[in-house]
Amino acid sequence: MKSIKNLAAAGLVVFGFAACKSNSNSKSAIEGTYVKAYQQEFAKGYDTLIITAYNKEANSYNIQRRTGYNRIEEGKLLPRKLEQEAWMATYNEDKLVLQQTEFGRQVYVNTKAHTLSFGGTYQKIK
Repeated sequence: MKSIKNLAAAGLVVFGFAACKSNSNSKSAIEGTYVKAYQQEFAKGYDTLIITAYNKEANSYNIQRRTGYNRIEEGKLLPRKLEQEAWMATYNEDKLVLQQTEFGRQVYVNTKAHTLSFGGTYQKIK
């Protein structure tokens, strides 16, 4: 009887470690570089989001957004413009969203498809 209890206890410990590992993997799956290409009537360009962990225990992440675009006037591409910004966000595991409260930005995370949604769909490249 003791061996069955010990075996069950060992199974719970292994299951607990596996659950912790899969939880940390889902958090680390958020980190990376994501890109989106777009073309509109008046502009075309690329948008990049770089997400790095700031404090994993507090679910805090640093997000850098880099944008390069060309405006289109009278059918001609104008010189490339570059913009860059950075902000901090908190990951809500229940809603699968990175939330930045100051400006109300929300980045929706799909770790299975390796995509983010933030005014369009970003594909993870690394």
